[in-house]
Amino acid sequence: MRMTSEPPVEYVAFVSRHLEPLRRDAVRVVGAEADADHLYGDVLTDVAARWSWLELQRTRLGHEGAADDFLGRVFARRSERWFLGDDGAGDDDHQIQVTAWHPDEPPPSRRVYVSNAVRLAPMLVPRRRSTVFVAGPACEAAIAWWHAYETVRRRRLAYLGFAAIALLMALASVSAPPPA
Repeated sequence: MRMTSEPPVEYVAFVSRHLEPLRRDAVRVVGAEADADHLYGDVLTDVAARWSWLELQRTRLGHEGAADDFLGRVFARRSERWFLGDDGAGDDDHQIQVTAWHPDEPPPSRRVYVSNAVRLAPMLVPRRRSTVFVAGPACEAAIAWWHAYETVRRRRLAYLGFAAIALLMALASVSAPPPA
Protein backbone atom coordinates (compact mmCIF):
# COMPACT_ATOMS: atom_id res chain seq x y z
CA MET A 1 0.00 0.00 0.00
CA ARG A 2 1.35 3.40 -0.95
CA MET A 3 1.52 6.13 1.67
CA THR A 4 -0.33 9.31 0.70
CA SER A 5 0.43 12.80 1.95
CA GLU A 6 -2.95 13.02 3.75
CA PRO A 7 -3.76 10.89 6.79
CA PRO A 8 -6.55 8.35 6.40
CA VAL A 9 -9.71 8.73 8.45
CA GLU A 10 -8.85 5.62 10.48
CA TYR A 11 -5.52 7.11 11.57
CA VAL A 12 -7.16 10.40 12.59
CA ALA A 13 -9.71 8.42 14.63
CA PHE A 14 -6.87 6.44 16.23
CA VAL A 15 -5.08 9.66 17.18
CA SER A 16 -8.34 11.10 18.54
CA ARG A 17 -8.77 8.07 20.83
CA HIS A 18 -5.18 8.02 22.08
CA LEU A 19 -4.06 11.66 22.09
CA GLU A 20 -5.05 12.73 25.61
CA PRO A 21 -3.71 9.60 27.39
CA LEU A 22 -0.56 9.83 25.27
CA ARG A 23 -0.10 13.49 26.23
CA ARG A 24 -0.56 12.69 29.93
CA ASP A 25 1.96 9.83 29.75
CA ALA A 26 4.42 12.02 27.84
CA VAL A 27 4.14 14.76 30.47
CA ARG A 28 4.74 12.16 33.17
CA VAL A 29 7.90 10.90 31.40
CA VAL A 30 9.28 14.27 30.29
CA GLY A 31 8.27 16.22 33.36
CA ALA A 32 7.08 19.38 31.59
CA GLU A 33 3.99 19.89 29.48
CA ALA A 34 5.87 22.21 27.13
CA ASP A 35 8.37 19.46 26.22
CA ALA A 36 5.91 16.57 26.04
CA ASP A 37 4.97 17.28 22.41
CA HIS A 38 8.45 16.19 21.33
CA LEU A 39 7.89 12.73 22.78
CA TYR A 40 4.29 12.05 21.79
CA GLY A 41 4.80 13.62 18.35
CA ASP A 42 7.61 11.17 17.63
CA VAL A 43 5.47 8.28 18.87
CA LEU A 44 2.57 9.28 16.60
CA THR A 45 4.98 9.64 13.67
CA ASP A 46 6.31 6.12 14.23
CA VAL A 47 2.77 4.75 14.28
CA ALA A 48 1.92 6.68 11.10
CA ALA A 49 4.99 5.28 9.32
CA ARG A 50 3.76 1.73 10.03
CA TRP A 51 0.05 2.45 9.59
CA SER A 52 -0.45 0.44 6.40
CA TRP A 53 1.06 -2.66 8.05
CA LEU A 54 -0.99 -2.10 11.22
CA GLU A 55 -4.17 -1.75 9.18
CA LEU A 56 -3.31 -4.92 7.25
CA GLN A 57 -2.91 -6.76 10.55
CA ARG A 58 -6.24 -5.41 11.75
CA THR A 59 -8.30 -6.02 8.61
CA ARG A 60 -6.74 -9.13 7.06
CA LEU A 61 -4.97 -10.92 9.90
CA GLY A 62 -7.60 -10.32 12.58
CA HIS A 63 -5.32 -8.59 15.11
CA GLU A 64 -7.69 -5.84 16.23
CA GLY A 65 -5.28 -4.30 18.73
CA ALA A 66 -2.22 -4.17 16.45
CA ALA A 67 -2.01 -0.38 16.42
CA ASP A 68 -2.63 -0.14 20.17
CA ASP A 69 0.10 -2.72 20.89
CA PHE A 70 2.53 -0.99 18.56
CA LEU A 71 1.75 2.39 20.16
CA GLY A 72 2.61 0.96 23.59
CA ARG A 73 5.89 -0.54 22.37
CA VAL A 74 6.94 2.64 20.56
CA PHE A 75 6.05 4.82 23.55
CA ALA A 76 8.10 2.59 25.87
CA ARG A 77 11.08 2.68 23.50
CA ARG A 78 10.90 6.44 22.92
CA SER A 79 10.40 7.11 26.65
CA GLU A 80 13.53 5.13 27.45
CA ARG A 81 15.48 7.08 24.82
CA TRP A 82 14.13 10.35 26.21
CA PHE A 83 15.03 9.39 29.74
CA LEU A 84 18.53 8.19 28.82
CA GLY A 85 19.18 10.74 26.07
CA ASP A 86 19.97 9.92 22.45
CA ASP A 87 23.33 8.33 23.23
CA GLY A 88 22.04 6.22 26.13
CA ALA A 89 24.40 7.92 28.59
CA GLY A 90 21.76 9.64 30.69
CA ASP A 91 21.15 13.31 31.36
CA ASP A 92 24.42 13.76 33.27
CA ASP A 93 26.51 13.84 30.12
CA HIS A 94 25.37 16.94 28.20
CA GLN A 95 27.67 18.03 25.41
CA ILE A 96 27.42 21.33 23.62
CA GLN A 97 28.98 21.90 20.23
CA VAL A 98 30.51 25.36 19.87
CA THR A 99 31.77 26.81 16.60
CA ALA A 100 33.96 29.90 16.81
CA TRP A 101 34.88 32.31 14.04
CA HIS A 102 36.67 35.60 13.78
CA PRO A 103 34.45 38.68 14.25
CA ASP A 104 35.59 40.13 10.91
CA GLU A 105 34.54 37.00 9.02
CA PRO A 106 30.91 36.08 8.43
CA PRO A 107 29.76 32.94 10.24
CA PRO A 108 29.73 29.76 8.16
CA SER A 109 26.34 29.38 6.54
CA ARG A 110 24.49 26.14 6.40
CA ARG A 111 21.24 25.28 4.75
CA VAL A 112 18.46 24.50 7.18
CA TYR A 113 15.81 22.02 6.08
CA VAL A 114 12.30 22.51 7.44
CA SER A 115 9.37 20.18 6.86
CA ASN A 116 6.12 21.40 5.34
CA ALA A 117 4.36 20.72 8.64
CA VAL A 118 6.51 23.36 10.32
CA ARG A 119 5.89 25.79 7.45
CA LEU A 120 2.13 25.28 7.72
CA ALA A 121 1.98 25.48 11.54
CA PRO A 122 1.74 29.31 11.74
CA MET A 123 -1.34 29.19 9.51
CA LEU A 124 -3.27 27.05 12.00
CA VAL A 125 -5.53 28.79 14.48
CA PRO A 126 -4.23 27.72 17.89
CA ARG A 127 -6.50 26.77 20.76
CA ARG A 128 -4.95 27.93 23.99
CA ARG A 129 -5.01 26.00 27.23
CA SER A 130 -3.16 28.02 29.85
CA THR A 131 0.15 29.07 28.25
CA VAL A 132 0.88 25.90 26.23
CA PHE A 133 -0.41 25.44 22.69
CA VAL A 134 -2.54 22.31 22.40
CA ALA A 135 -3.38 21.11 18.92
CA GLY A 136 -6.46 19.06 18.20
CA PRO A 137 -6.33 15.42 17.18
CA ALA A 138 -6.78 16.18 13.47
CA CYS A 139 -3.88 18.64 13.53
CA GLU A 140 -1.66 16.26 15.50
CA ALA A 141 -2.55 13.42 13.13
CA ALA A 142 -1.79 15.57 10.06
CA ILE A 143 1.58 16.70 11.40
CA ALA A 144 2.65 13.20 12.49
CA TRP A 145 1.45 11.76 9.19
CA TRP A 146 3.40 14.36 7.22
CA HIS A 147 6.59 13.61 9.17
CA ALA A 148 6.10 9.88 8.54
CA TYR A 149 5.40 10.56 4.85
CA GLU A 150 8.66 12.50 4.54
CA THR A 151 10.59 9.77 6.37
CA VAL A 152 9.18 7.03 4.13
CA ARG A 153 9.88 9.13 1.03
CA ARG A 154 13.51 9.69 2.08
CA ARG A 155 13.95 5.96 2.78
CA ARG A 156 12.59 5.06 -0.64
CA LEU A 157 14.94 7.53 -2.30
CA ALA A 158 17.88 6.07 -0.36
CA TYR A 159 16.89 2.51 -1.37
CA LEU A 160 16.50 3.59 -4.98
CA GLY A 161 19.93 5.26 -4.92
CA PHE A 162 21.51 2.16 -3.40
CA ALA A 163 19.86 -0.07 -6.03
CA ALA A 164 21.05 2.23 -8.83
CA ILE A 165 24.62 2.19 -7.53
CA ALA A 166 24.52 -1.61 -7.15
CA LEU A 167 23.18 -1.95 -10.71
CA LEU A 168 25.87 0.36 -12.09
CA MET A 169 28.58 -1.58 -10.26
CA ALA A 170 27.20 -4.88 -11.60
CA LEU A 171 27.11 -3.49 -15.14
CA ALA A 172 30.64 -2.14 -14.79
CA SER A 173 31.96 -5.50 -13.62
CA VAL A 174 30.18 -7.32 -16.47
CA SER A 175 31.29 -4.91 -19.16
CA ALA A 176 34.89 -4.59 -17.95
CA PRO A 177 37.42 -6.39 -20.16
CA PRO A 178 38.93 -9.51 -18.60
CA PRO A 179 42.35 -9.04 -17.02
CA ALA A 180 45.20 -9.99 -19.31
